[in-house]
Amino acid sequence: MTTAFAPSSEQLAHDLYAILRELDPSHCRDELQASMKARVKLLRDQLQELVANVEARAPAPAITAVCSRLTELKMLLDKDLHGPDLPSSWDDFRTRVSPAYERLAASLRHLDIHVPSLRPTNYARNIYHVSNALFAVVLLLFITERQALILSSSVMCLAWTLEVTRRIVPAVNDFLMWLLARFAHPHEAWRVNSATWYSTALFILACMWDLKVASAAIVVLGFGDPIAAIIGRRYGRVQLVNGRTIAGTLAFVVTATVMAWIWLVAAWSTPVLMALCFALSASIPGALAELFSRRIDDNLSIPVAAGVGMWAFILFFG
Repeated sequence: MTTAFAPSSEQLAHDLYAILRELDPSHCRDELQASMKARVKLLRDQLQELVANVEARAPAPAITAVCSRLTELKMLLDKDLHGPDLPSSWDDFRTRVSPAYERLAASLRHLDIHVPSLRPTNYARNIYHVSNALFAVVLLLFITERQALILSSSVMCLAWTLEVTRRIVPAVNDFLMWLLARFAHPHEAWRVNSATWYSTALFILACMWDLKVASAAIVVLGFGDPIAAIIGRRYGRVQLVNGRTIAGTLAFVVTATVMAWIWLVAAWSTPVLMALCFALSASIPGALAELFSRRIDDNLSIPVAAGVGMWAFILFFG
């Protein structure tokens, strides 16, 4: 039963992901109006058929959980099939269906099926990303390695305490998601928050005992990741892996390299050519981590990969 059910449910999830991604404000185009309703109707019919086939048998508990998510999605799709076209109602549709898609993705993971998490356009989150990076790197100019380790470990412990607490007390989770509504991605209501992974990455970087390396890695994440997201969503046409595009990845490398180079020259008085080599040794591993991160949050993988890359370059060539 699982063997036959898994490919169908995974394909449905990918089809819905494609629809929701195209309805993102940075993707949405007028020509979608002619085809979107037909695509949603086809997806609804496929959902109905799949759910009916599952309910006719005695599925395992994990499949039952996925089936309930599929039924939830079908009901949401039914509501919108008779509404007006783009842009207004479909934007509401995307807002309502996105959390249901993330719940489906979470239940599919129990069947070892991994589908992409939605990362909708969120300029407030992009600004927050950059602001966090600027605050962190400027702070590193005024503290010692020991102080950085103490501070980062304290922030990490607080973040993981809140993470555990919101799993035990749903009201805490609801409050935190409401508080961070402008910055959070939909999937963060059910998965470890990106801020928690970011605080963990800061602790790992502090353990390297090299504030120059740590600050460059933070710059790579803080500037490269949001620019890659903006460029990739708007101009990305050629897909690579895990929903990433060539345009987004190139934007990451260029932006992260330039900003890390400027930072190393201006803040750490690094010679220009050496700073460029350092910046490349951080930005390229960071871009690769962003490209291939699937099960690991890129707020952890990017700065750690960037820091290790630059640290290794300094070790062998510095």
